[in-house]
Amino acid sequence: MDAENQARQQRKRQLLQELAELHVEEMVQAGGFDQTPHFGTIERAASGLGSRLSREIQERASREVAADSPSEAPCPTCGASCEVTTKRRTVKSLDGPVELTEAVAECCRCRRSFFPSADGDGTR
Repeated sequence: MDAENQARQQRKRQLLQELAELHVEEMVQAGGFDQTPHFGTIERAASGLGSRLSREIQERASREVAADSPSEAPCPTCGASCEVTTKRRTVKSLDGPVELTEAVAECCRCRRSFFPSADGDGTR
């Protein structure tokens, strides 16, 4: 497992370096280095790319959580077995809008929705 983790970390470093190279190439092609840029310009470009990566990770992680949800879950109020489906919604994260995929169950008896993967009672 340790070798797997080391390989994954190395692959991430390689991909991040490649992404940095591509991003700077785009900046050069757009004329961003025709004159010496202010460091703030470079920093904003890097931060923007980091935010994009963060949103991609959040979206991917939400899909993983939803995929790991059961197909049925007991209603926290009445205990009835309820079908679990997935729904998408956009939320505001620290890095901008993220389209989350969530597992949601709806109890016809109680007329309520709940999130089976949430801690607590999962009510909306």
